[in-house]
Amino acid sequence: MNRIDNMNRKPLSALLILCALALATAVHSVSVGTAPGVLDVGEVKPGKDYTFTFYLTTNSKTDLLVSIAYIKIHADIYNQEQRGRYTFIPSEASQEEIEKWIDIPRSTQLLSPANVKVINMENGGVVRAYGTVDVILHIPANAEPGYHAGAINLSPQVPTAGGGGTGVVTFGVTRFVFVFRVAGTAIRKGDIMTLYGTRMGGDKAKVTAIFKNTGTCTLEAWVESLRLFDKFGNLTAELQTANREFVKPGQIVELGAYWSGENVKPGTYRAEARVGYLTGYATMDSKIEIPATIKVEPTPVIPIAAGGIPWLPILLIIIILILIWYYMKEEK
Repeated sequence: MNRIDNMNRKPLSALLILCALALATAVHSVSVGTAPGVLDVGEVKPGKDYTFTFYLTTNSKTDLLVSIAYIKIHADIYNQEQRGRYTFIPSEASQEEIEKWIDIPRSTQLLSPANVKVINMENGGVVRAYGTVDVILHIPANAEPGYHAGAINLSPQVPTAGGGGTGVVTFGVTRFVFVFRVAGTAIRKGDIMTLYGTRMGGDKAKVTAIFKNTGTCTLEAWVESLRLFDKFGNLTAELQTANREFVKPGQIVELGAYWSGENVKPGTYRAEARVGYLTGYATMDSKIEIPATIKVEPTPVIPIAAGGIPWLPILLIIIILILIWYYMKEEK
């Protein structure tokens, strides 16, 4: 009996080994990256165009088709100052959208081992480049001063040309990052102008902070914390932010925080608000009123004319009708 079991196990073991080998040969990983990984374009002037270049690298042994497109930079770049291989100072940075500034003439490229070029980089390094990407940077005349950052996303795929498959390919992709500084004085600053409360429902209210960007750079702002205290000084609520907004210089926005639950009582509260904008924050300590009833904004009524009756259009119509009647009478 044991001998029969052993004979049955051997084919099963061999089958499992063959399956594992098949999977190992059918699935392979390919990396696609750039050189350099981060490029410091330097200082640029509003109203000017600039061109920069980076190179595509890969470990693929076969051809790859790569789509190249601009993508918004991750907010993590504003968390740490960089003064090494590139310079980026978050406290002097603008978060304005730059997608329309970017032009990539060749947005799709074929990476082939047959077209590899050896490139000597400015930093002394040597790169085996499978492709070259040129990017044109159009700086508008009204560009905000300060540091800006963007990224280029790579989407590789294996070209299909009929016939057999190539197995399963998993891609590891590294995005290209570029930074530059628009000439001028960059100021990131904002202030809370006022706080007020509104009733949203029987057990729900909203506290709104009116925030103004008083600097020269676009900010991403939100209610970082908002605490409410009752008339006895007891902490009644710690509210959560309701929305994030990109605020342009001089722009005023409403940033809300919701309060819900059985303890949402009408009355006067002391509010401690803090609006954050990544590189700083604004605070305000103020009394607010949570009303007992929901405030319904009146529907605006547009008057037809002063006095309520459109006399001028009616008079014109009467005159036109009289003229038509007169000419018809004359023709007879």
